[in-house]
Amino acid sequence: MLPERLRLPEIGGVVLDHVLKHGPASKADICAGTGKSISAVTRYLQELCDAGLIAECGIGGSSGGRKPVLYAVNARRWYICCVNVSTIYCEVATVDLSLEVLRLDRFDIQPQDTPADVVAHIGALYERQREACGLCEAQFLGAGVSVFSSVRNEQGVLYRPIIRYMHPQWEEYPLVAQLAARLRLPVYVEKGINAAAMLEYNYGRARGSEKSIYVLCAMNLRAAVIQNGRISCSSPFYEDAFGHMTVDFDGPRCPCGRYGCVNCYANIPAVLENYRRGAKRGAPRLTASPDADGADVYSVCRAAADGDEAAVRAVQEAGDMLGIALANFINLIGPDTVILAGVLPHESRLYYERAVRTARGRLMNAAPVVFEREGRFASAITIGAAAMVLERVTHGEGPSRDMA
Repeated sequence: MLPERLRLPEIGGVVLDHVLKHGPASKADICAGTGKSISAVTRYLQELCDAGLIAECGIGGSSGGRKPVLYAVNARRWYICCVNVSTIYCEVATVDLSLEVLRLDRFDIQPQDTPADVVAHIGALYERQREACGLCEAQFLGAGVSVFSSVRNEQGVLYRPIIRYMHPQWEEYPLVAQLAARLRLPVYVEKGINAAAMLEYNYGRARGSEKSIYVLCAMNLRAAVIQNGRISCSSPFYEDAFGHMTVDFDGPRCPCGRYGCVNCYANIPAVLENYRRGAKRGAPRLTASPDADGADVYSVCRAAADGDEAAVRAVQEAGDMLGIALANFINLIGPDTVILAGVLPHESRLYYERAVRTARGRLMNAAPVVFEREGRFASAITIGAAAMVLERVTHGEGPSRDMA
């Protein structure tokens, strides 16, 4: 639970939400943006200032009368611990209410690491960060946690996690209860892809969008749809449902047991496998090309940028197959903005450009779609967990959702 003094009435939450997402803002700006009366806005601004959630930050321009006082989030009173538990690594960060990162640490998760091992490491990093920043436990609103799995929110347990790379004890693990006991904070958990998508919708490159798709291209392919501020069309069963869209029914067998999933072509393991096959078949290679068996995604993407034929073919095929899946998804959903994020778009412009070109060539509707290479936030899944805590503060619950 949030601290008692921060359990906001509805109007207070609406005012804070406007300042978080549109500040600095004057009283007139807030009235116009929320539809609330000047008397209500004045009252709740004072209460929010008293609670240390917002503060006066300057004077705005005059339209003929007295210059207005501007209000912005108070970044020096309250903080959030945010955690991203991925399939192969974990990030722990301390952020302020403006979502600026004070500290961020990362550690690898090995297949033999149990959930209890990971929770203990998260707790140690949180305490180390708090000490390094000179903060006390009472200054934290809570902990937001992005996970690699669907979540049964009522019990706070992980449901059907992606355990291809992880310890089997993650299945049905009570992560919320265990982290709450270790951190001594209220803990809010969300699918990582949903957290990142909401972050970019509210604060990043999808801001102003009516409907956006956020696609993460890394060890697995994951996607989330945000429509009018609501998480929409998110599978309740699988975090990586998008990655299991069939793009070739005669294709290779996927670890899910089906054939021709886009994951078989367009994620990191697929790029590396295609590069190894091409290199061993004798495709022309540069002197500095990575060894076929020792290559990682970073070296393959660099080799593709330098013109290595095996690397170029591997990255192009991955981008093309992702583009086919994207076109299918876009034709069904009809977004105005699509963000491609994750290691592959970040490391390879070729991957991104091939995906966008292929998708555009298969779109059926004439409505314009804006594609973005990466979002505003470098660690969107991690920082998105903090944004989920802010949703709790402003609305009293997590983000609204349809079919999620």
